[in-house]
Amino acid sequence: MTIVSLILLVAMGILCAFIHKNKGYSPIAGFCWGFFFFIIGLIIVLLEMNKEEQVIADKGRLSMTQWLLIFLGVGILLIIIFFIIMSLM
Repeated sequence: MTIVSLILLVAMGILCAFIHKNKGYSPIAGFCWGFFFFIIGLIIVLLEMNKEEQVIADKGRLSMTQWLLIFLGVGILLIIIFFIIMSLM
């Protein structure tokens, strides 16, 4: 990894942390979005609702974290099933 790419990643992390903090969320989570996912993280942070608006809109619905955990759980389950099937062949 070059110095320039590292500087870009840190700058994107700081930008996302600033935006995420202004929307009422954790700046550390915003930094992680920007640092690890770069442009995709910036898009996600920009499209995210303010925390107050989200609390009002989320009455009775699953949160983004719950959907992510469901998605990851199903993905891990499918990977395990794939390896079991491949080992039986």
